[in-house]
Amino acid sequence: MAEQVVYRHTIEGLFRSIGSRLTPQLKDKLKQAGLDLGAPIPRSTPRLVFAEALRITAQHLHPDVDTDEGFRRLGVGLIQGVEQTLLGKALVAMWPIFGPERVVIRIQESFATVNNYLKTELVTQGPAHHVLRVSECNGNPGYLRGIIEAGLTKAGARNLSVEPFDFDGHACSYRIRWTP
Repeated sequence: MAEQVVYRHTIEGLFRSIGSRLTPQLKDKLKQAGLDLGAPIPRSTPRLVFAEALRITAQHLHPDVDTDEGFRRLGVGLIQGVEQTLLGKALVAMWPIFGPERVVIRIQESFATVNNYLKTELVTQGPAHHVLRVSECNGNPGYLRGIIEAGLTKAGARNLSVEPFDFDGHACSYRIRWTP
């Protein structure tokens, strides 16, 4: 089996979304964990290095909240960061036109482009009610939860609830509901 890796654009997007909060102290912690943001980012980064970088970054940026919430805020921030790019701004502007149902279906496609190991399965339970199973959460289900919440909120989901369950340290399922 090939090494599990995260692609460069995922690393770039995450740390671009942090902006000025990417302090020298945070960069140093990340470098010690194997992610040197002072050097050109390689085409791929090992999954375990990425998972540790997520943990360090969530803890550094959100020390005042529990781990799950820190990861969730990091995921929400990623979507906010995507909106700061020219292509991202155009893409996110389309989400309300697509609506939450189409966006939740596209989440699977989007997650498949960030690394070589993530597998997803979307099970529709009814209108505005889905279960998304994800094979790897990189140590905490909060990060993907934040991405899902932010994306569906931008798509117009009202009274949105994204609840992780069955997290085994790697795989996780998310119950996703909103008011149709």
